[in-house]
Amino acid sequence: MTNAREEAQDPATTPERLHELINLVGDRGNIDSDAGWCREYVAANPSASLETLIELAGDKNDFMSRLNAAKNPVLDDRTLWLLIDDPNDMVANAARERLNLAPKPRPNTIARGVHIPRIDPKTGRVIKP
Repeated sequence: MTNAREEAQDPATTPERLHELINLVGDRGNIDSDAGWCREYVAANPSASLETLIELAGDKNDFMSRLNAAKNPVLDDRTLWLLIDDPNDMVANAARERLNLAPKPRPNTIARGVHIPRIDPKTGRVIKP
C-alpha cells in the first residue's frame, strides 16, 4: 500500500490533506492508481470534511466513493436525500438506511395480486370461480 493510500485511511490525517488526496492526478480506472483508491478511502474516513464528502457523493463515475460517503456519519441528511434514488442500489440503500427509510424498490418486482376466495354464506364453503 502506498503512502497516499495510508494517509487517506488514517483518521489522524487533516481534512485539508484528505481533500488534496481526492484530487490526485492519475487514471482512476487503473486498479493500481492512487487517484481512485484515495477517493474511496477518503470517503470512508471519519475525519473528512462535509465539503469533501459532498464532492465525493456527487461523483457519478465512482460508485464506491458514493457508497462510502453515504455510509460516513459526517455526511449530512440533505446530501443523503439526494442519494436515495442513486442508480446503484447499494448506494441508494446505504443512504436510505441512514435516513431510516425502506430499501429502494426493485424495478422488475411484480406485485402479485392476492386472491381472496368468495365464501358461500349458507354453506361456509369456497365458491369456485
